[in-house]
Amino acid sequence: MSTSQLPQHPIEAHLSNLGSRWLLVLERTLPNSPQEIWAALTQKDLVRRWAPFDPDRDLTETGFVALPEAGAGAADDRDDADDTDESIGTIVTVAPQRMLSLVWGGDALDIELAPTASATIVRLSHTFDDRENASSYAAGWHLCLTALDGVASGLDVPRMVGEDAKLHGWDALQEKYEDLFSR
Repeated sequence: MSTSQLPQHPIEAHLSNLGSRWLLVLERTLPNSPQEIWAALTQKDLVRRWAPFDPDRDLTETGFVALPEAGAGAADDRDDADDTDESIGTIVTVAPQRMLSLVWGGDALDIELAPTASATIVRLSHTFDDRENASSYAAGWHLCLTALDGVASGLDVPRMVGEDAKLHGWDALQEKYEDLFSR
C-alpha cells in the first residue's frame, strides 16, 4: 500500500508550556468505532503496526510493560537485559474504549477516545521535557495516528516509525509542525 492510499490528516496540534514540561496534543476524528480503535490501541500485534514501540504484551492491564523502540528487534526475540528507560513502560490507566495512559521513556502519553454519532475522536496528549523536541514528536505522532487510522480500518499499513518514518514524509511534517509552533 502506498502512503497516498492512507487516510490523510491535517497539520494540526497544540503545544502548551506547563512550566517545567511541555504538553503536545493531537486530535483526530477517525471513522471507526471506539471498539475498533481500542483493539488497535491495546492488542500488541496491532500496536506494533502503528506505534513507535513494540510491546511485549497487550496493553489491557496496568503495570510494567516492555516497550522497546519499534524496529529494535521483535519483543519476543530481544535480550531481556534491555532495561533502558526507553524500553520500560508503565501502563497507568486502562479505561476500555475511553482512555489508555502510560509512561514511556519518562514521558506521559494519554490517549482518549470520545465517540460521536458516526466516528471516534482520538486525542493523544504527550507530556515531555525539552521544547526542542516538539516538532519532531508532532511529526512522529502525526504518522502514528495516520497508521492507527489505517490499522483500525483494517488496512495493510506500512511501518511508519523510526527510520521508515522518513519514507513517509516525516521530514516535511517536522518542518510544518515547527512552523506551526513558531507562530
